[in-house]
Amino acid sequence: MSAHRLVVNPNTPQTWEIQLKPGLNSLGRGDANDFTIADPSVSTNHCRIEVADGKVSLQDLGSTNGTFINQAPVQQAVLEHGQSLRFGSVELLFQSDAPVPAAASAAANVIAIPSAPVPRMRPAGLRISGAAHAAPAEAPPVDPHNAPPLVPVIAETLGGARFCKFHPKSTAHYLCNKCNRTFCELCVNTRHEVKTCRSCGVECTKLHVEYSGPVDAPGFFARLPGAFIYPFKGTGLLVLIVATLLFAALSRVGWFAILLKIASFGYFFSYMQNIIHATAAEEKQMPELPGMDGLFGACFSLVGTVLMSFGIAIGLAVARLWFEVEAIPMAAIIAAVVLGCLYFPMAFLAAAMKDTALAANPLVVVPAIVKVPTEYIVTVILMTSIFGVQGLGDIIAGGAGSVSLTTRSMSTLFMAFGFQAVWSFLSVYLLSVNMRILGLLYVAKKEVLEWF
Repeated sequence: MSAHRLVVNPNTPQTWEIQLKPGLNSLGRGDANDFTIADPSVSTNHCRIEVADGKVSLQDLGSTNGTFINQAPVQQAVLEHGQSLRFGSVELLFQSDAPVPAAASAAANVIAIPSAPVPRMRPAGLRISGAAHAAPAEAPPVDPHNAPPLVPVIAETLGGARFCKFHPKSTAHYLCNKCNRTFCELCVNTRHEVKTCRSCGVECTKLHVEYSGPVDAPGFFARLPGAFIYPFKGTGLLVLIVATLLFAALSRVGWFAILLKIASFGYFFSYMQNIIHATAAEEKQMPELPGMDGLFGACFSLVGTVLMSFGIAIGLAVARLWFEVEAIPMAAIIAAVVLGCLYFPMAFLAAAMKDTALAANPLVVVPAIVKVPTEYIVTVILMTSIFGVQGLGDIIAGGAGSVSLTTRSMSTLFMAFGFQAVWSFLSVYLLSVNMRILGLLYVAKKEVLEWF
């Protein structure tokens, strides 16, 4: 067996090993490489690893999705036993049976790509004195054969930051001590203020984030203009087109197919929630379309949030119009609708972030509104205006649909169909902008909202 190897997908049923040979080893998705990793996130010629002179050196070959060591992006590095690697979204573990020189230092070997001020992390409760920051003491040599399979997430050991397993651009705030993966605030379960790993179910360790320099993050109002451009960034245009076709197909499901209708509402909620989560993770591009799992739970979250927001208005309207209770004035119904419109955006944001309709209750929503009144009022005005434009467009599109059923003129028919198609696309675009605005409200005020 080779003295140096890479374990691909460690601690999973899909694990396999790459036995590195002396000299150069090319790795990538292409068949011409010495070792092929068939994953779309891995570049055709991703990286090169050289085994020579008693050391193992890695060099990134300009890969699209980057090469990471202990979650820090690198261009060149000397590998050491126990380090975790990532090519694109593929996790690997480097293991070596060869002795390591005592003078080797993990922090000195990693050459990180220059970026914004790098967050440093330590487990909660660990205090580091000023002297330790100024001149860290040398650690005694460590026997690589007795090293743990994964290096603990401490900045002084790694020489860099750890990022969320599922949101690679987001700084990790929690560490699972069982699977040794790190997560942002969105990717852990919260029960009675205890954060647990969604995969292992064990309690996570809180990580303190310390920034090496001042962070001048833009505020809510500075981020707003970008919300209207956001749906077109990256592959956003393709996502909008596919979503438009998908929503058009789902909207034609009749109520007689009640299960399909529930699934369509669930997918609608999942699409909106996806954008909010991507924004909360501070991703700059539109996320991919959501999967088809959990649609019934998503439908329950959507319906529950709507009822929590407009339940009073719906009850008053049913009592007056259906049961003909004339004692209920129309003004009361209108007032209930207005209150519902003021309540709904924050309720939807809470339900989407906490992934449950129970989060849309007044005990969560009302204090949140009070904490960010100015930003929230602007959010409500923008969202109401956008939804108003959508409603007007839907009425016009409905009229165009009626014309297409009665006209005998081919030009009129094509114009009607064309308007409906264009408006369907614009409607999905406006919906995406609305969800982006809600996500930006959370990003700018998450420290004030204190939901996680």
